[in-house]
Amino acid sequence: MALTSTSTIAEISALLREKGEEELADRLDYLASDEDLDPGESPATAESARGFFEFFTSVDSEGNVGLGCSPEGVICAEWRFQDKRAVGIWFLDTERVRFSAIGKDGEFVDIKERNKIADRSEVTKALAELQQELFVWRPS
Repeated sequence: MALTSTSTIAEISALLREKGEEELADRLDYLASDEDLDPGESPATAESARGFFEFFTSVDSEGNVGLGCSPEGVICAEWRFQDKRAVGIWFLDTERVRFSAIGKDGEFVDIKERNKIADRSEVTKALAELQQELFVWRPS
């Protein structure tokens, strides 16, 4: 099975499980359910999940990743490291993200204008190439 432009949350969860990411798959399933939603909130969208999966499978990181979801159904992935480093990425859809990152020095990492919407591939490349040791390109 491979990710496609129409992959559902269930298919993305299955792909995560194939990669040994049971906890992330379970969390994604939970975020996509209507369990514990408040009135006006939406479950995680498949489009946001596809953006997360594409990012997640393109980089490696020593940070611990966790998933959350905005009331609009946008998945937020947060990587926390043992030092001051942290990265939060909101996958608005398959191509656009909003992000925030803190480097080794405890300062915000500046890629373009932080906390602005940017192209996912541009942010992925920038976060992998920074000298902050946040992510490295995953071998193909």
